[in-house]
Amino acid sequence: MTMALLSNVLEGEIAALRQNQIELIGDIARSITDHDEASRMDRQRLLDIAQDLREMFFMVAVVGEFNSGKSSFVNALLGYNLLETGITPTTEFIELVRYSETPLTVPAMRQDGLREWAHPNTGAPGVAIVDTPGTGSIFMKHEQTAKNFLHRSDLVLFVFSAKQAFAESERLYLELARNYEKKIVLIINQIDLLTPAEQEQVRSFVQVRVKESLGIEPQIFMVSAKQALETGGEGGGLEGVRAYLRGVYAQARPAKQKLLNELDTTERILKKYVEKAQEKTLLVSGNKDKVKGVESELEAQAAGIASGRTRTLEEIDRTLEGVRERGLAFIDRHFTVRTMLSRAKRDELEAEFREVVIGRSMRDLNESATSYVTTIVDNSRMYWKGVIDRLNRLQEYLEQRMGTMDAAIYAEQRENLEEAIRAAEQELQANTSGKVLDDLQSQFSTISRSMMVNGAATAGGILAMAVAVATPGGLAAFPLVMPALIAGGVVTVVFGIPTILKAREANRRLREDLNRRIDNMKKTYHTAVDEITTKEINRMRQFSVSQLTPIYNQLETLIKECRDSEQNLLAYERQLQALRKRIEAVE
Repeated sequence: MTMALLSNVLEGEIAALRQNQIELIGDIARSITDHDEASRMDRQRLLDIAQDLREMFFMVAVVGEFNSGKSSFVNALLGYNLLETGITPTTEFIELVRYSETPLTVPAMRQDGLREWAHPNTGAPGVAIVDTPGTGSIFMKHEQTAKNFLHRSDLVLFVFSAKQAFAESERLYLELARNYEKKIVLIINQIDLLTPAEQEQVRSFVQVRVKESLGIEPQIFMVSAKQALETGGEGGGLEGVRAYLRGVYAQARPAKQKLLNELDTTERILKKYVEKAQEKTLLVSGNKDKVKGVESELEAQAAGIASGRTRTLEEIDRTLEGVRERGLAFIDRHFTVRTMLSRAKRDELEAEFREVVIGRSMRDLNESATSYVTTIVDNSRMYWKGVIDRLNRLQEYLEQRMGTMDAAIYAEQRENLEEAIRAAEQELQANTSGKVLDDLQSQFSTISRSMMVNGAATAGGILAMAVAVATPGGLAAFPLVMPALIAGGVVTVVFGIPTILKAREANRRLREDLNRRIDNMKKTYHTAVDEITTKEINRMRQFSVSQLTPIYNQLETLIKECRDSEQNLLAYERQLQALRKRIEAVE
C-alpha cells in the first residue's frame, strides 16, 4: 500500500532526484569507518534517512512528556480517535500515521518496529504524523526510542502540559532537537485546565525559558486536544495549528521539503566526519613531524661527530707534522759532511732526539685521541637521553589523543614506540657503562704503542748512523755497523757490495725514512678515527633505520589514507551541494 502511494506522490524528476539522494547517502554511510558508538549511531541515522526517503514520508514528529496529552493531540489533528490515550504511559511503540485516502484503523507492525496507521487527515499527501513514546517515561527504553527517532523527523511538534510546562527533561529533549537543527513548534496542551490569565502566564513562561536556555524563539500554540475531540476535531485552538501546517506544506510540496530536510541532516553528519578526517590528518602529520624531529636530531648529532672527527684529525696531523719538522731539522743538524765527521756521542744524540723531536708529541696525541673518544661517549650519552625523552613525549602525545585515533592505529604506534624506547635505553646503557669508552680508548692505546715502536726504529736508524760516524775510522768503519744501518734503513746494497753512503745520500735516505714513518702514523690515526666515527654514526643510523623508519613509514601511509579519506568526504560534500541545487530548481 505504501509503495502504491509513493508512485502517485513522486513522479518525474523529483523521483529521480530521490533515487540519487538515496544512493549518495548510502555511499556516505559506508564511508564512515570509525568503530566508536557515535559513529555507529551516525551510520544508522544515515541508513534511516535512506529508508525514509524510500518511503518518502514528510514526518511530523509529536514529542513531549508522557502525560502531556500527545496521543490526544494527534487524534485531535486527525479529527478521529485513532490512537490509544490514557493517564499512564500507553505509547510503547512509535506510532506512524501515514496519509491515505482510506483509513487504516488496525495498525500494521513494520520491520523497523514502528506501528503503521493510515488516515486522510495527516495534512497532505506524503505527510506522516508520528506519535513517539513520552520523555520522562517510567519506561526508560521508551524515552530512548523517542530520542533515537528524533533525527528522522522533518518537523517537531513539542507538546507541553499547561499544568507543568518546561520540566528539565523537556528542556534537554528540546535541546537535542535544536542540536539536530530541526524545525520546532511548541504546543501547550490542556489549556482547558487554566484560566485565560493563567494561560497567558504559562505561554510567557515557556517563551522566556526557551529563549533564555536554548536561544530559540519557536512558534507557540495554545490548545486543548480534549475540547477539539469533543467537537469533532474543531475548536480547542487546533485550527491555528492546522493553518500553520498548511503554510509549511504550501512552501513547497512535501516531497521536495523532505529531500531538502534529509539533505540538511546528511550534510551536518558529513561535515562532522570531514572535520574529523582533517583533524586526524593533522594529528598523524604532527606525529610524523615529531618522529622526523628525532631523526633530524640524530643527523645533527652525526654531523657533530663528523665535525669533531675533522678537528681531532687536524690536531693529530699538527702534532705529527711537528714531529716531522723537528725530525727533519734534527737530521739536517747531525747528518751533513761536517757533522758526520764529528764524533757525536750516541747517548747525546739519542737524548736530543727524544727530547727535541719526540718531545711531548706522544702526550699531545694521546690527549687529542682521549678527548675525542670522551666527547663521542659523552655526547652520545646526552643524545640517547634526548632520544628517550623525545620518544616518551611522543608516546604521551599519542596517549592524550588516543580517543581521536583508531584503536588499532594507536596500538601499533605505541608498540613501535615502546620498542624504539627500549632500543634507545640499551644504547644509553652501553655508553653509560664505560664499555664503549674503554673499547675506543684501547684502539688509540694500540696506535700509541705502534708510534713508540716506529719512533724508536726511526731513532735507531738515525742513531746507528751517528755511531757509524763516531766510530774510530769514521766512514771507513761503516761496515761494522751495517746491521744497525740496515735496520735504520740508511744502507743500500748494490750487487751485494756494501757502499758507504755519502753524507748527502745518508741525509736524503734518513729524511725519506722519517717522512714515510710519519705518513704511516698519520694514516693509522686517520683510519682509527674514521673507524670510530663511522661505527658511532652507524649505530645511530641503524637505530633510525630499524626503529624510527618503520614508525615514520607507517605514519606516511596513514597520512595518505587520511588525506584520501578526507578527499573522498569532500567529494561527497560537493555532490550533496550539486544535488541541492537540482532539488531547489524543481518546481
